[in-house]
Amino acid sequence: MKLKFEPRIESSKVLEVSIMFMSVILAFLIFTLFMLITGRDPFGAYKTMFFWAFAKKVGLEGSLIKFSALSTIGLGLILAFRMKVWNIGGEGQFYLGAMVTTLLALFWFPHLPHIFLLFLLPLGGFIGGSLWALIPALMKVCLGADEIVVTLMLNYIAMLWVDYLVYGSWRDPASFGFPMTAIFPESAKLPYLWGKVHIGVLVPIVLAIVLRVVLERTKLGYEIKVIGDNPDVAFCSGMNVKRNIILTLVLSGGIAGLSGALYAMGVQHRLQHAFSPGYGYTAIIVAWLSRLNPIAALFVSFFLGGIFVGCEILQIVMKVPTSVVYIFQGILFFCVLIGDVLIRYRIRLNL
Repeated sequence: MKLKFEPRIESSKVLEVSIMFMSVILAFLIFTLFMLITGRDPFGAYKTMFFWAFAKKVGLEGSLIKFSALSTIGLGLILAFRMKVWNIGGEGQFYLGAMVTTLLALFWFPHLPHIFLLFLLPLGGFIGGSLWALIPALMKVCLGADEIVVTLMLNYIAMLWVDYLVYGSWRDPASFGFPMTAIFPESAKLPYLWGKVHIGVLVPIVLAIVLRVVLERTKLGYEIKVIGDNPDVAFCSGMNVKRNIILTLVLSGGIAGLSGALYAMGVQHRLQHAFSPGYGYTAIIVAWLSRLNPIAALFVSFFLGGIFVGCEILQIVMKVPTSVVYIFQGILFFCVLIGDVLIRYRIRLNL
């Protein structure tokens, strides 16, 4: 008796959505089992999580803030994943975007008027993320390097680079030794839209619409799809495959860098150690759960943002450790991968 995996020739949207939905349900079932084994009430935990994340003002604000970061990075990854260029470096590009934003806000242009900084700092973050993504793009095109390995390793370099700065020359003398920079000037902070939700939460909504149009209605979107399906056919059709790979990765990294800039300007208002709780990695789950659909990525990001806020609330209410958030994230990612296999393959049991 053995299992046989047969590639599906066609896969309907209904099937894809159903399997992804079941993947999330499976993740919750496994997480429920984990809670029972560790002696905790899973149903009380879920009630607390969802109530705080989506019904309480303070929790909803946190969900929207996480939505903003997750969805923006996720949209950047979707752009690269559509071409089957696996940009795993969203975390590092997020850090680089925040780092360049801090450089501009604190050291280069701290005295510029608010209206200029509102546009200049996000642009700086975009350029920072783009330049960081340009490294794996050139290595892939010129040297044939595996972009998964390169982008993943660059994440650690980016985080250590930020640590080097906030522990060293950028550390605020008034921070009592904590690894963080000084707070941004008021002119470099994003205005609030509602409570602690900054105006940058609107950016991914606009970006998703633009990305949907680019991917479905433009020549670039068509070439991304063809290169993703078959690079050889794209090359024989006269498409510049290498140029498109570089352009796509640079745009993908730039969008992740933009997310870092908005997070620095709207939430942290400074650069510090462990600046991100892993948004770049969670955004990979966003991209896969949304099936690379920019509009669906918005809903997935909001849901995941709420789940992670709910897990953080559990630390306070039920005294569960911080690692529970990462355990749930890992379970969810594992279930999503299983779902992706079921979407691409039909499993038969040969007796």
